[in-house]
Amino acid sequence: MQPTDSEKIKQEFKALRTRQLIAIGVTLALLLLIALLYNHTHLLEGFAKNDILSAQILILCVFIGFSSYNWKCPSCTRYIGPDINRRICKHCGARLR
Repeated sequence: MQPTDSEKIKQEFKALRTRQLIAIGVTLALLLLIALLYNHTHLLEGFAKNDILSAQILILCVFIGFSSYNWKCPSCTRYIGPDINRRICKHCGARLR
């Protein structure tokens, strides 16, 4: 038995949401780690504080790029919006959860 379109959309959204939550967790962990290294530069003597700040900016840019690619409605492929718990797409009305 094949899943219906609405069930397929819900499954795809669940996968999108899981990837997005993992990306948020990894990004926060990396930013906190680098913030700690910023205050303790003696641990990484070969890196200047500017290098550490650049790494933080790079991590944020990668997260924003990933989110713009990942966080799209499985039905209409438009940006879902900032709500991680969205139930209905505001553009096409597809049920996401």
